Amino acid sequence: MTTPLLPYSSIRRRKKKRAETRIGKVTGTVRLSGAALAELRWACFRRDNGVCQDCGRVTDLSVPDCFPTKFDMAHIKSRGAGGSDTLDNVRTLCHACHMKEHTEGVVREGAA
Repeated sequence: MTTPLLPYSSIRRRKKKRAETRIGKVTGTVRLSGAALAELRWACFRRDNGVCQDCGRVTDLSVPDCFPTKFDMAHIKSRGAGGSDTLDNVRTLCHACHMKEHTEGVVREGAA
């Protein structure tokens, strides 16, 4: 028989692991995490053959160290706007094009 933990106990309680795939009840959007998100990322890179969908820059898929750091999986419709983590809503972009996409149209302070 175990005794319940006191509120001031130094023993940490285990947190439940979050499911890797969650589907929104109202919107039906798919949210991935962990290994499921990593698999989506690699599926996106394989589908696009390691080519940036904006500028056409190519990388070598056989070099695992350089590929993930130089290319990003970008959402076509952002997650914040209700986009899902599905293969038809993501594309491969080089890091420079991905950052340009995020900053495009942003008015910076001090710009004339």
